[in-house]
Amino acid sequence: MRVRRRARSAAACAMLVMVACTGRGSGGPVGRPSERTTCDATFAAPTGFEATETFEVQYRDHVGVRLSFRDDAGRLLEYFVGVPGEFGEGLPLAGSVELASGERTPLIGRGEIWVIAWNTSGLCGSHAVLGNGFTRKEFVSTLEESGVIVPG
Repeated sequence: MRVRRRARSAAACAMLVMVACTGRGSGGPVGRPSERTTCDATFAAPTGFEATETFEVQYRDHVGVRLSFRDDAGRLLEYFVGVPGEFGEGLPLAGSVELASGERTPLIGRGEIWVIAWNTSGLCGSHAVLGNGFTRKEFVSTLEESGVIVPG
C-alpha cells in the first residue's frame, strides 16, 4: 500500500514539474547563449539533503534553473528560479507562509506533495519549491531551515 502511494506521489510530482517546465520565454529576438542571463539559484540545501541534479531551462532571454535535492528517506525537494509555469495546479490551498522577504505566499498541497511559488521582478522572478514525500509540517520546517520562509 505504501509503495503504491509513493509511486502515485512521485508521478504527481513529475506531472507538476512537467507543467512547470513548459513555460515560454518572452517574445523578441533570441539572444546568443553568452548574452542571456543565467538565473542565480541560491537555495540552501537543508540538513540531510544532498544535491542530485542541476538542470538549466533555456529561454529566449534568460536561462532558468532547477535544483533537485534528496534525503536518505527518499524525500525530494526541487527549487525553480526563472522557470515560469503553473506550479501545483490542481492541488488544494493549505494556508500561507511568510517568505524571507516578508511577503506571504500560498502553501498548496496535500498528503505528501507540497508547493510554494512566488514572483519577484525581472527575468528570474519566478520561484517555486516543490516537495514530495513530506507531511505539511515537515515541508514547512524544511523551508524554514533552508531560509526560504520565516518560522511561523
